[in-house]
Amino acid sequence: MKKLPDESLLLEILEIVKVAEAKASEMYEFSKKISHNTQITATKREEAEQLDGQPFADR
Repeated sequence: MKKLPDESLLLEILEIVKVAEAKASEMYEFSKKISHNTQITATKREEAEQLDGQPFADR
């Protein structure tokens, strides 16, 4: 029968997992924001082209 790691090691692993989960959540929220901003830019570009035929200038 396999022996489980001691409690301190398991708690350390749990902390690492919590930090990784928080970072993944942060990256997901950042990705959603970038996607939203990209969609806004695309919409502005389309509107500008429809109004005067000039492409929307990227920053």
